[in-house]
Amino acid sequence: MTGTKDARVRLLRAAEAMFYEQGIGNTGIDELAARAGVGKMSLYRHFAGKEELVAETLRQRDARHRAWLLPEEPGDPRGRLLGVFDRIAEAIESGDGTFRGCPFVKAVSELEDAAHPAWAAAREHKARLISALVRLAAEAGAADADRLAGDLLVLIDGAAVQGVIRQDAAPVRAARRMAALVIDDATGAG
Repeated sequence: MTGTKDARVRLLRAAEAMFYEQGIGNTGIDELAARAGVGKMSLYRHFAGKEELVAETLRQRDARHRAWLLPEEPGDPRGRLLGVFDRIAEAIESGDGTFRGCPFVKAVSELEDAAHPAWAAAREHKARLISALVRLAAEAGAADADRLAGDLLVLIDGAAVQGVIRQDAAPVRAARRMAALVIDDATGAG
């Protein structure tokens, strides 16, 4: 059973990396199985098909991605909210070219069918992220924490997309400045 579980883990790791690096549509099953070091039939023993594999890679990535964006760390809630933009800017500025934006936005932008199971995984991720942002917005003193969290998510996703398109952290820094104004307005600090 260990070999079977190990094959599943290797498939998920390889798929997550390949889907993010080169895109879902550009990743073939044969290439994926080869990178995972398993036979093609092993993939179909673990997943009904590529659709299920895409959705599962997103579900597996969910907690890690949220922990990267909003790590549990001491500090004021306002600083933690703004820290999201700092992490995105650092990823873009790393210079290694591996940052391709939010993996959830990237996945659904490739998949036209909103009924694809990856869309559900992306929606679930964004709902959990909004919940974390609402909590921090409330801790920061926002009169309407739900609204502030929604506004911040628009800025976060937009900043990541623009940063990737331009391969420059300047849009992320601009979004951070806007986020600071929105936070201050929502908390009465502005």
